[in-house]
Amino acid sequence: MTKISINVKKGRYRIAADIGGTFTDVVVQNTSTGEVLAAKYPTTPSDLSDGILRAFGQVIDDFAEVEFAVHGTTQGLNALLSHSGGRIMLLTTTGARDSFFIMRGSRPRREMYNNKFQRPEQFVRRRDTLEIGGRLDYEGNEIAEINLDDLQAAAEHARLNGIQSVAVCFLFSYKNPEHEIAAREFLERNVPEISVSLSHEVAREWREAERAASTVADAYISPLVRQYLGVVESRLKKRGLTVPLYVTRSSGGLMSVKQASKQPIQTLFSGPVGGIIGAAEMTKLFRTDNVICADVGGTSFDVSLVVNGKPRVVNQTTLSGMDIIMPVVEIESIGAGAGSLAYIEAGGLRVGPESAGAEPGPACYGKGGTAPTVTDAQVFLNRFLPRAELGGTVRIHRAKAEAALTKVAKSLGINTETLAEGILDITNAKMADAIRRITVEQGIEPRDFSIVAFGGAGAMHAAFLAEALEITEVVVPPHAGVFSAWGMLHSPMRHDIAIPFNKFINDVEECEISRRFEKQSESAKAHLDSETGGNAEIHFQYLLDLRYDGQEYTVTVELPQNRTSVHQISEIFHQAYNQRYGLSHPDASIEIVALRLVATAPMGNGVAPDTSSTRTTELEFSERDVMFGGKWLKTRIFNSEDLYQGDELDGPLIVDAGLSTTVVPPGSRLVIEARKVMRIVVGSMR
Repeated sequence: MTKISINVKKGRYRIAADIGGTFTDVVVQNTSTGEVLAAKYPTTPSDLSDGILRAFGQVIDDFAEVEFAVHGTTQGLNALLSHSGGRIMLLTTTGARDSFFIMRGSRPRREMYNNKFQRPEQFVRRRDTLEIGGRLDYEGNEIAEINLDDLQAAAEHARLNGIQSVAVCFLFSYKNPEHEIAAREFLERNVPEISVSLSHEVAREWREAERAASTVADAYISPLVRQYLGVVESRLKKRGLTVPLYVTRSSGGLMSVKQASKQPIQTLFSGPVGGIIGAAEMTKLFRTDNVICADVGGTSFDVSLVVNGKPRVVNQTTLSGMDIIMPVVEIESIGAGAGSLAYIEAGGLRVGPESAGAEPGPACYGKGGTAPTVTDAQVFLNRFLPRAELGGTVRIHRAKAEAALTKVAKSLGINTETLAEGILDITNAKMADAIRRITVEQGIEPRDFSIVAFGGAGAMHAAFLAEALEITEVVVPPHAGVFSAWGMLHSPMRHDIAIPFNKFINDVEECEISRRFEKQSESAKAHLDSETGGNAEIHFQYLLDLRYDGQEYTVTVELPQNRTSVHQISEIFHQAYNQRYGLSHPDASIEIVALRLVATAPMGNGVAPDTSSTRTTELEFSERDVMFGGKWLKTRIFNSEDLYQGDELDGPLIVDAGLSTTVVPPGSRLVIEARKVMRIVVGSMR
């Protein structure tokens, strides 16, 4: 089997793994030279740890030489999306049993006029939802003691019904967690084999329904995630790993396996955030701090924004019909990846969201797949013909791609070329709509951004997306095919703290906010010191959730450390509100709903030294016919290793990087920048 990467033999190095729906990507960086090696291995859905170990085995001989190890996992997300978790129980305050099931009584905006809409199946059954006596008032003061008889009945219910995990969500526990803590202690004494998730630890914030949903999600995935993390860590240690294994968290930082086991919900978007952190790191080399991250993997298209050099982080997300409270990098994800299936429905061509996945994969993989996919269309149009094998693991068969496409084309009464381009046009249109949802629909002008394209297929679609959105520039980073794993190597340790506040700004004492942040900063520092060994430099970011009097939802603003006066906070909020909604209300009262503290600690990372050089030899390339716009055009094919800083090449052309492919259509130009960064000046935008 031909390997794209060369095994690491000597020296200390840092490793990262990103588990995707189709491939598991690994990156190894030599800490002495900065050299980066990469590999792919098909994801093993039956046991995700197998894919990690086999992928690492392609580039690592001796795990004892690893000084830093991190990975992103989709275990929890897969369990939620596929409803494959175990049976759980929900404990609520007496009288609040149905709040989780009623939620907000609303439906998703996109389903507003769907008369066949049905809510997703809940993760906890109503008969497994029990009320516990005891009550706190809205300030957290105890009105009635917790009822031990009710807790005993809950413990009996758990034993008799095979409950694997318990979610505890009591009213006003975000103000006073004593009742929840008492419930956990009771359950752990009487049913020690189950795990317990407490709402004040999962989401210490107001909003009863969302806090319950977050706790239920945490409890649902907890047994699976804990078992998985334990297996991965144990197997790596048996292979010689001596350092802690870290996990990427949904908010874009790192946490230890121990912390991830305590808060499994923080791993939900563990995989996709790596590329966004990488894009933020790469903006240090770009001419702009504002980029659209376009990650095209085998199963999905994930799009997000980096604004002013920082990923956009929101405090709530929706998953499987539940509004979940947690800091998460804002990601719009759709089922439009390289493995998305093309099929006929109601007489028309459809693409996705179903995917061929890792098994059997696209027809061109020759592993038994017969339905055409986006990858098969790329292969047939000659836009995708990598070196003998994809990542050293999968051989490409163009004839099998053509056979799968031809079968569908005949059913539609069109030729195979038209079908293949139609599949790509539909896919590109869906991707462009996803970008509009996080830009245009939020009052953001996409033309003010550049696209950073990564994932195995990101750079095959990016120029077409840019043209559709009138974006002038696409940036393809080095290691684009494994960029999410690369980004994990550059992620800091992170700890988020939310502090309920609920005061009108005119009632706040001048130094009260500063004192609150100082107290929580000490707590965050102690936490990160325990995670890092106490040697890291810690940075703090201060945020406020604000709203006008009478409003339901908030706007989160960043608070500069030297601007904590009431007047300064008001000015910052009015400006942020105006930017979001196009108006502000300077005379209205402002309420501070919550204080948020973000603590980060760099983990000894950084962009490797620039080793790129200018051309000293004649430019080498091959040629083949590639279809663009219904015509077969003579197209130059370049190996990425043969391109040097300063090269400027007009399309059509294709760059083969082994683990990724870049397509530059006619009318666009490719420019090679420092560090092998590729910049595409798009079509009519030149």
